[in-house]
Amino acid sequence: MNKFLKLSTALAVLILVACDTNDEPELGIKHLVVIGVDGMSPNGIQNAKTPVLDSLIKNGASTLQARSVLPSSSSSNWASMLMGAATEQHGITSNGWDVNDYTLPAVVSGGDSRFPSIFTLFHDQKPEAHVGAIYDWDGFGRLYNPADVDFDIDADHEDKTTQEAINYIKAHKPDFTFIHLDHVDHAGHSEGHGSASYYEAVEKADLLIGDIIKSTQDAGIFEETVFIVSSDHGGLGKGHGGESLDEVLIPFILYGKNVKKGYAIEETVYQYDNAATVAFMAGLETPQAWIGRPVKSAFVGYEKPVLKYKKVEALQAPQFKPQNGPYAPAGGLFQEKVSVVINNPNASGSIYYTLDGSDPSAKHAVKYDAPFYVDQTTLVSAIVVEEGKTQSKIAEGNYRFVSASKKPGVTYAIFQEEPLSALPDFTNKKPKLSGVTMEFSTEVLDEISETTNTALVFTAQLEVLTPGEYTFYTTSDDGSKLYVDNQLVVNNDGDHGVQERSGSVSIAKGKHTLKIEYFNDGGGYYLDAKYKGPGIGKQIIPADKLSQD
Repeated sequence: MNKFLKLSTALAVLILVACDTNDEPELGIKHLVVIGVDGMSPNGIQNAKTPVLDSLIKNGASTLQARSVLPSSSSSNWASMLMGAATEQHGITSNGWDVNDYTLPAVVSGGDSRFPSIFTLFHDQKPEAHVGAIYDWDGFGRLYNPADVDFDIDADHEDKTTQEAINYIKAHKPDFTFIHLDHVDHAGHSEGHGSASYYEAVEKADLLIGDIIKSTQDAGIFEETVFIVSSDHGGLGKGHGGESLDEVLIPFILYGKNVKKGYAIEETVYQYDNAATVAFMAGLETPQAWIGRPVKSAFVGYEKPVLKYKKVEALQAPQFKPQNGPYAPAGGLFQEKVSVVINNPNASGSIYYTLDGSDPSAKHAVKYDAPFYVDQTTLVSAIVVEEGKTQSKIAEGNYRFVSASKKPGVTYAIFQEEPLSALPDFTNKKPKLSGVTMEFSTEVLDEISETTNTALVFTAQLEVLTPGEYTFYTTSDDGSKLYVDNQLVVNNDGDHGVQERSGSVSIAKGKHTLKIEYFNDGGGYYLDAKYKGPGIGKQIIPADKLSQD
């Protein structure tokens, strides 16, 4: 028995020693450069001329299906990229966040009120390392403790930002450099994501990234450097901040020392994995509060993960023709019957639709074979179905009809305000312009030349034919609130991209006062209002149910 115990003890010691031995491959990486391009979507890389990025993808490891955190706004995502955590950990939940002005405190502190960033890890664990941050957006610098970096430059314009980064790399041969470029996001806000100007901005970013890489060659550190190129978010129309794939998908590209060549990253990658991957390459211990995971499979000597749960090929949603822009549902306001045209963007599959507000399926819907007409307010819901694949998302066409004699049922007032980050108090405020319109829509802002720091108040009487519980929705960029009979039902306030919020209330048959407050602090603007209730599918609140009295 004693011999057995001794043998067991010896084996246990050997196992512990073996488990304690770090047998991970030595990467030999001495310099790290992260280049973040604000607002650069995978779509931008795929559709612009980007020879540098194409070469990095060909000769490195990459995925164009990494995801940002929500909301898909800049502050939240740059913070997550730096902090290896999501908004619920670091507390930077909107662009309105500031060091001493926030709603949700960070779960842990890195020495001040801010969550520990990748800069904090270098500062605490490798104080001898030279670390620099060079950025184009003024708001970037507030996200981390400046005491954690050796070089902190808020440059002006993407060209100067790049030149400052190049000078820094040549002069200091830094261990870690973070570079932020802002001009692609500017193009998205001014001209729209997917516009010619947007793609031109991506092409310029490509050239600047090439210049930064060349600076490491000139500094003699290229052979021992790894580059990460990524983004904070994508975009839709002239905005971002919402929950669509266009806004949430981001690129994640690694290139350099001991990075696999031409490797397609199949595992999921999230915004906060960026900092975790930097920490892994630098040999830094990550805090327990971080949730990011290093993308180890991208490096030579590390196995490709075996994924039990893989992405299922999903069908694209059907497309109503014509579309009404990136946010507004298809359909529109009409006085005469209109043809409903639905296209299948997939190479296969069939379209099925309903007209009664119910969700369509292959078993509970009409198969779409050709355009058809509607002549009364109708919600058309459609999907694409194919055996063996996940059916598409539901697409909707909201067709609203009014008679030629119908008077506009919504009154509106436009207010010009001081800089806004939330809805103002409208008490005793004098509107700049007022009028009437058919529906709740920011199209009324097209009447004025300056839409920055602008607020709106809409009022109307909603006719309810069937009593019961109704759910109301506002989709807005920026903030909005919806009231039913002076009761707040939907709170979608705040400075944010296009996002939907909802609330429910029980209401009786008859007319009820609807009021919607809205503001736009700058850039793109949008508002729509929907409802659903007994026998009514979720749809734009129709004009034929709205009146002024």
